[in-house]
Amino acid sequence: MDRQKIRLSTGGTLKQLLLYFLLFLAGDLFSSIAFDLLFSLIPLRARWMYLLLRSLGALGLTWLLFWLYTTRVLGRAMADFGVTPSVKGWAAAAAVLLPAGVTAVYGSLGRWTAAPVPLGEAAGTIAASLALALKAGVTEEMLFRGYMMTLVRERWNRRIAILAPSALFACVHLIGLETFSPAGVALLLVSGSLVGIMFSLAADRGGSVGSSAVIHTVWNLVMVTDVLHITTAQGTYGSPLLSVVIPWENALLTGGDFGVEASVISAAGYGAVCCLVLLAGRNRK
Repeated sequence: MDRQKIRLSTGGTLKQLLLYFLLFLAGDLFSSIAFDLLFSLIPLRARWMYLLLRSLGALGLTWLLFWLYTTRVLGRAMADFGVTPSVKGWAAAAAVLLPAGVTAVYGSLGRWTAAPVPLGEAAGTIAASLALALKAGVTEEMLFRGYMMTLVRERWNRRIAILAPSALFACVHLIGLETFSPAGVALLLVSGSLVGIMFSLAADRGGSVGSSAVIHTVWNLVMVTDVLHITTAQGTYGSPLLSVVIPWENALLTGGDFGVEASVISAAGYGAVCCLVLLAGRNRK
């Protein structure tokens, strides 16, 4: 796909990066305020209903803000930034294999349990989890692998465009830490940068954020939401449908303060997908 280039100075590029980041934050903030107000007036019967509607609302509002700014202010098309629904076959395969492989490793090390919840509640939890995963997977890929990566590539080069947003992606996730131990921060920065590079390579080789978004969404659905929790006995939280309790407290296996997404097992999965994407790109060429 040939993307129209805009000629921006370094300061102009940094300004656009900041504006898109602020739009990303605004979509989540304003939708949260609106739904909090709405549900204070109209209470819902189950928590999953709130999560479902709030996630879909944040997704829709963030997309709208991105579209308005891109088309009305910059005068460009969303496709100029790779924001299209195109998904490569290898991306769909990676989306399934990555969480399946990581889950299989942890499942062989730990103990599986299933929550005894009614079918309707389980279906609601899955629906809300899918909406939450889709919201994060799509909006974060639009921001980091769509707008940011394209702007950086147009100002500098492809290598910086892959690495710089990936490092920023890792740093942004530091706000998810409840405690800041040196080991936990180091694991998050390394694994977060590596998973960012994985998503960046998928978007770059696929010519669209659709490829990275599908990997991101499925990963979040399996590893981040209440569908499945992988923790130690001391680190259990929430009410997941499925749980894997691992018997070791080693930070390399648990991912430290951030959780198993930052573990060496997950990092190995990110590295394997990076190799798959590079190989798929080479074969395509």
